[in-house]
Amino acid sequence: MKNYILLSALLAVGSQGLMAQTQTQATLTTDSSSTVGVSDSLTSANEPMVPVDGFYNYTILDNASPFNYPQINPSNVRFYKRIWRDIDLTDPKNQVLAVPGSTLIETILDGLKTGKLTAYDPGDDSFKTRVSAQQVMSKLVDTVLIPVFDNNGNQIDSKKQLNDFDPQRITKFRIKEDIFFDKQRSKIESRIIGIAPLMSLNTDQAIVGEAPAFWLYFPECRRVFVKKDVSDPDKNMFDMSMDDIFLQRKFASKIIKESNTTGQRIVDYTKDSSEQEKEAMRIEAGIEEYKKKVWGYNNN
Repeated sequence: MKNYILLSALLAVGSQGLMAQTQTQATLTTDSSSTVGVSDSLTSANEPMVPVDGFYNYTILDNASPFNYPQINPSNVRFYKRIWRDIDLTDPKNQVLAVPGSTLIETILDGLKTGKLTAYDPGDDSFKTRVSAQQVMSKLVDTVLIPVFDNNGNQIDSKKQLNDFDPQRITKFRIKEDIFFDKQRSKIESRIIGIAPLMSLNTDQAIVGEAPAFWLYFPECRRVFVKKDVSDPDKNMFDMSMDDIFLQRKFASKIIKESNTTGQRIVDYTKDSSEQEKEAMRIEAGIEEYKKKVWGYNNN
């Protein structure tokens, strides 16, 4: 009789433990599916499943904020140089910034429309004169003349009409950055100060150059860029934001100007295109050579 009672008690305890384990596993399964964002169960028998495009398609950047730059003591700065570079989005290396629906210019314009970004006068990259979002858009849209006809089909007038803005028209951006050596940390840094979309300058249907449409203060842009997901699993890019692209220097660019007393660009004192390319490469090589000297000194 005692053995029978003991066996019944053990079976009851085992049954309760099994039920508790089953409930725990069910809870973990529910939590796991909600974390990843992919669910293979219906919320109810009459409700359809919410589709999720891919196992890894869930947002983690909505509440992201950019990390602060290290504080630099000006007395420890050596080898200070200011550089202007052009980023060409037609270069395959910059494709991540030109994905339709998620382009760099679309991200910027969204920030301007929502008041998260401030545009500055295109003729002055020192961020002194603000321009409104309406002024920005008026520069980016095209105007065309539409003929006006009478009832007999004769043209009697013409009127201006605004075309919708096409983000693919903006294929180049200009950045202004400072390059310096921090003696205290024994490190060379490149910090982007400003960024500007470039617009083509046309004369008699011929493109004669590019000019900034407006300037943006890059540290302010980081608060918008850090929330823009540019992850690409096909290229092993996960949890990558647009801010990461710039801070990790994952873009191709060409130097168009270095700081000088006259403020001239390379194109102003070198007219031949091949010579302009050589001058840009010379400036770039000088920066890299200085970096090698610093690294060699630190390794000794």
